[in-house]
Amino acid sequence: MGTSSRRHRRSKVIRVVNLVKRIIAFFFSHVGLCALVIGYTMLGAFIFKYVEGPHERRVQNEVDKERQRTIDIAWNATFRVNRLNEEQWKRIVHSQIKSFRATCYNAIRNGYDGKMFTPQWTIPGAFMYSLTIITTIGYGNTSAKTSPGKVLTIMYAIIGIPLMLLFLTNIGDVLAKIFRFLYAQSIRLKFRIILWHKKRKAAKIRRANSLVSRLTRGHRVKTDSSVDSLGHNGYIGGPDVEDLLTAQAQMEELEVKEIVQQQLDKVSVPLSLVCLTMLAYLFLGTIIFHIWEGWDLVDSFYFCYISLTTIGFGDKFPGESLSEKEDGRNKLVITSIYLLFGMALLAMCFNLAQEEVANKTRWLASKFRRQKSEDDD
Repeated sequence: MGTSSRRHRRSKVIRVVNLVKRIIAFFFSHVGLCALVIGYTMLGAFIFKYVEGPHERRVQNEVDKERQRTIDIAWNATFRVNRLNEEQWKRIVHSQIKSFRATCYNAIRNGYDGKMFTPQWTIPGAFMYSLTIITTIGYGNTSAKTSPGKVLTIMYAIIGIPLMLLFLTNIGDVLAKIFRFLYAQSIRLKFRIILWHKKRKAAKIRRANSLVSRLTRGHRVKTDSSVDSLGHNGYIGGPDVEDLLTAQAQMEELEVKEIVQQQLDKVSVPLSLVCLTMLAYLFLGTIIFHIWEGWDLVDSFYFCYISLTTIGFGDKFPGESLSEKEDGRNKLVITSIYLLFGMALLAMCFNLAQEEVANKTRWLASKFRRQKSEDDD
């Protein structure tokens, strides 16, 4: 009885261990890493909204109360103080404006951005903040102001940055394989078109040869020996020429297939195509932010480049239109997706560029070795 119960417990432990192994294997797969990064960013969004949101509302309320108090005092000073006593009115209003300015200064230090009724710590805003932490972009326009928020930011970055690096390495390799496959398919398509043109040309020549052969047979007026002599004098011999053209077409097809196979064996995406792909993505973002924010094209391209390279100065950031319009939250989520996918695309481009540079380096090294051996000989 005791032995069977121990076996049962051992089997349950083994099943739990195997389940944990499968879960870990899934999270470190391509799909699992994507889900893990998105889930971790969403978790950060809810945490930071919960921690920093109340502080933001409190600061906003303090500024609103002080603003209303300043307005009330200025209004009362206008009607209660003798209107002819200009100095007294100026003294009262100036003193209150100084008090309001000090309140605003302290509020700005605590995270107030001067905008009314536009909280930063919404779910999309906190999601963007979490994303800028783990991607190390760090715009600086939104930051934690409370001590718990700052501690959570440090702990969040300790886990999130290595996770993001692992994600970019993994997804960059996957995208590089997909891009390399598509490039190989384009090479196959290119040579299929070449083969189609060659076959079409060979078919035209065979049809022309067949037509000339029929015309030649129709004008036979001599004996068989005379026909043989005419064949030697330049008339086209149909079957022989037909076989020759067929053989020539087959040889050209084999040559094209050999060239295709050689290129596919060492397929490498050109560096120019890699750069063109990244530029196309940057120009896509340039057009999007030019429309959304009303920035000129230079500023829009500048923002996309600074963001995707994780420089993140913070002098340009989707602000007014993203937070004040009704569809601002959706746009902020799309901006986050643009940055996340753009960094993955950048990792892919680095992967392909590294492979191309390595191939070029090996080619130059082999060329120098051959030249050196020829000089020694």
